[in-house]
Amino acid sequence: MRIAIDYTAAIRQGAGIGTYVRNLVAAILAQDPENRYTLLTSGRPTGEHRFPQAENVRGRSILIPDRYLNVLWYRWHVPLPATLFAGATDIYHGPDFVLPPLGNTIRKVVTIHDLAFLEHPEYAVPSLAAYLRQVVPEAIEAADVVATVSHEVSKTLIRHFQTPPAKITVVPNGVGAHFRRISDPIILDATRYKFGLKHPLVLAVGTMEPRKNHIGLIKAFHKAQAHKNGPAMLAIAGGEGWLYDETRQVVADLKLEKKVRFLGRVSDLELITLYSMTDIFAFPSFFEGFGIPPLEAMACGAPVITSTTSSLPEVVGDAALLVDPHDIEALATSITRLLENAQLRSELQQKGYQRVKHFTWAASAQKMLTIYQKLYNGEKDFSDEVTTI
Repeated sequence: MRIAIDYTAAIRQGAGIGTYVRNLVAAILAQDPENRYTLLTSGRPTGEHRFPQAENVRGRSILIPDRYLNVLWYRWHVPLPATLFAGATDIYHGPDFVLPPLGNTIRKVVTIHDLAFLEHPEYAVPSLAAYLRQVVPEAIEAADVVATVSHEVSKTLIRHFQTPPAKITVVPNGVGAHFRRISDPIILDATRYKFGLKHPLVLAVGTMEPRKNHIGLIKAFHKAQAHKNGPAMLAIAGGEGWLYDETRQVVADLKLEKKVRFLGRVSDLELITLYSMTDIFAFPSFFEGFGIPPLEAMACGAPVITSTTSSLPEVVGDAALLVDPHDIEALATSITRLLENAQLRSELQQKGYQRVKHFTWAASAQKMLTIYQKLYNGEKDFSDEVTTI
């Protein structure tokens, strides 16, 4: 098979879908030395993220800036097929919501990570939501297979677009094998010192934007912190996103400047160390198509609190405490409950270790390879690829 994959997110984005594409493609290449792969990206690879190297892989940079390419393909619908850059192709995979012009002879896969722009537009950047409202329905209609990252996204897809279930398959995200608990006191102490952290520590990870509900977590931390067995510090790791100023303002209003640490983007080693040293990992997001951070935290032995909403109960199973993200009092109570109950923390830790075994990039890659092969064979029903987690 000749398989082309849009690799742009892997080159351009450090986290989120960029992480998804890099990990999935790396796992596919580790399992498949036979099929031929072309990785397409608009613009040139950066020093930080490059094309992977393998005998059966070639990288192709489309030297048209992505903003112009998006206008040509998705606004003006110029018939400039992606195969002009990829060459002869049997299967094309768009892992980031969209499909370019391709023609009728090529089999197409598109990955849909969430439908927040439809379900919760209040949490989406307006310009991005408008773009996705245009391109996603077109991609879903054009695709032979729509791969989603959770059953929750699949149900939403059917509800909004009446997509035939036979066309939908669930390929969950994975957790990198390097996410493992660190116990070296030198590394733990160095990270604690670098960021000025104190115990009991609550950690949150995610871009500072409304959807992640950092404001609710800060308010819950403030309530829990007043408890005699409450947390001493809240640390938030992640870049500044849409409307992040509001989050910082809440910290100032509650006079928590010395107790809430904004760590910004951190390295993988720092992130794993933070997961390993925290007393509680809190992820009270309002909406997630999947939600990788709770699983990463579990892999590193952190007890997890997350939301009852969207895909998160499906992902964490019974290995986390679930809380309504709108209920600040309940979130505060969950924090103090975990800090006071060592047995509960230990139980969640052990359940977390088992839960995370269900989510590996190798398994995700194997499932995607099966989809490619079925497409190539001319099969039409992909519903048997849906696996209950």
